[in-house]
Amino acid sequence: MNFTAHLAALLELCRGPWKLGPQLSHAVLIQLGAMCLKILTGIGQLVHESRDARLALIQLEFIERVEQQMQYQKAVVALDVELSAAHALSLPTLDALRRVPRLPAGEVDAFFAKPPELAAGRTCYGNAAEVIAAWLGISYFEAKRRIDDAHLLIGRRTPSGEQCEPRFQHLADLFARGGIDRHRIARVSRQLEKLEPEDTTFDGVGTELQARGSDGLPLEESAARILAEHGPNAARKQIDAQINQYKEAHGMVLPPKLGFFVGKVIGGVHCFHLRTDATQAEVFHSMAAQASNPRSKAGRAARKKTRLDENQANEPDTGHDGGTGTGPEQESSSASTPDWLISEQPMPEWARGESEQERDAADHGSASDSAAEPPADRQTEDVAEEGDAPSAAERRLNALMAMLVATRASGESKSIVPKVLVYMWLSDLQNLAEAHGVSAHGVDIPPGELRRLLANAGIIPLVLGSNSQPLDMGRSRRFHKGAIRMAIMARDRGCIVPDCTTPPDKTETDHYEVPWSEGGETSVWSGAGVCTTGHHQRHAEQIKIVDVDGLPHVILPEHLDPEQKPRRNTYWGALQLGDAPEPSQPDLSPENTLESSNGEPTGDQPGEPEQD
Repeated sequence: MNFTAHLAALLELCRGPWKLGPQLSHAVLIQLGAMCLKILTGIGQLVHESRDARLALIQLEFIERVEQQMQYQKAVVALDVELSAAHALSLPTLDALRRVPRLPAGEVDAFFAKPPELAAGRTCYGNAAEVIAAWLGISYFEAKRRIDDAHLLIGRRTPSGEQCEPRFQHLADLFARGGIDRHRIARVSRQLEKLEPEDTTFDGVGTELQARGSDGLPLEESAARILAEHGPNAARKQIDAQINQYKEAHGMVLPPKLGFFVGKVIGGVHCFHLRTDATQAEVFHSMAAQASNPRSKAGRAARKKTRLDENQANEPDTGHDGGTGTGPEQESSSASTPDWLISEQPMPEWARGESEQERDAADHGSASDSAAEPPADRQTEDVAEEGDAPSAAERRLNALMAMLVATRASGESKSIVPKVLVYMWLSDLQNLAEAHGVSAHGVDIPPGELRRLLANAGIIPLVLGSNSQPLDMGRSRRFHKGAIRMAIMARDRGCIVPDCTTPPDKTETDHYEVPWSEGGETSVWSGAGVCTTGHHQRHAEQIKIVDVDGLPHVILPEHLDPEQKPRRNTYWGALQLGDAPEPSQPDLSPENTLESSNGEPTGDQPGEPEQD
């Protein structure tokens, strides 16, 4: 067998539908479709048998591209079924159509040479969704969803039965072009449709898009731009935030009442339900973040396997978990790591854990330093860890109970003190009627709550670093802590590796230009926020961190980013080049003046357009 000749023939067949077009008969099209399915199935089996990791990755990418194309074709063909009134085909025609793929080519062509026979009276199916569901053996709602997606992203049906433009043109262009996950595009289009009035195109009445963002652009256009420019996690977060803001601004969301609600007792477990505003929520976020920090006494206490009572809360911390002297990470690693994963080479210096002296040093920092040094765990899901260690949810409960039962007179216990940090521009301070703030954990603080918070808040000029807030420690300190870390987090907000979702409290700071061990200094300008994985990847030269106009940017490996373009994560709202607003004159109207609890101004307004 001349394999090269057969391969050339297959390649010619692939080009056939575009080169020959209408010259291909219906029988040939059906045979080509069946052959493609057989070839794809055979290739998958051969790749599976090869056990070659390289071939498996290439095949996985190929299958993903096929699946993305199928997602597009599902919507296109569903619209074709609707436009061609396939639900009105007669029962004999539908029965015969099932047998067509098994007929000889001549009989297939003869079948399609006749015009389709429509039902004379009552049709078998009431609409396109019903016939698609029955023909494919899927639910009616899945079939209806495909047609609805087609209306949003492919085209709509006019009263005359013709096809017109889709409802969301910008998203439709992105959907047709590919390169972005089409499932995500379809999901966003469904979210946006709920904000729009009912589509009356089929009734002959045109409808315009009404949902617009604060910039005046249609939300659909903004969503298409965000999907094209950002990774999946950051794009989802930004689009969801825009949709929520629109709903709140137009009274589409009725917030539930705030309060602490006592629930049922289920199997001896008491259930409580808590609803807070944004400022109160940030207090709980701070408590949860510190409970997850194994470097502090409070964080290690929250990891104890026994439940806290009043006596336990007042016992001094010995620096050991349960008296074993080892943390849950050490226990799980020694118990669960298989022999074939243990390297015979010594661990490099940059990957080694910190010394006991450095570990104890974390206990003397403030609450804002809870993530100053590399955290041992970056998992944020509420799932149980290996062994008997408490889950993330149990650690938060332990920390909350320790706060509630702690005795103020006792100076021995190390309880958690939640701390609220809010990032905002100076221009926002000068326009408090509309200003929003963003907390260290990404909680949006609306104007009303922000004004109440600032009335009793201490304003820290992080960038200026005045009032004994040092932003450059030189060689006197290795770790970025205190005001230095606060300034770095105000700039980076979390890990700067594109699309990383590691929370800010689990983000480390890396001497990304000159390592501290090689003479690097500890300052805002020498540090970059990275997660544990990103930190190790940077030291292993798997990613690069470079300075671009004073902002650290990440260059991903070439197989992930062929353009090799410096990028910054946007998931947590990290500052980007050009983000700083233009300086403006302060509005000193009464509603924009910071007032204390007795109604008096709190002091002078800051005078430079720096971030606070």
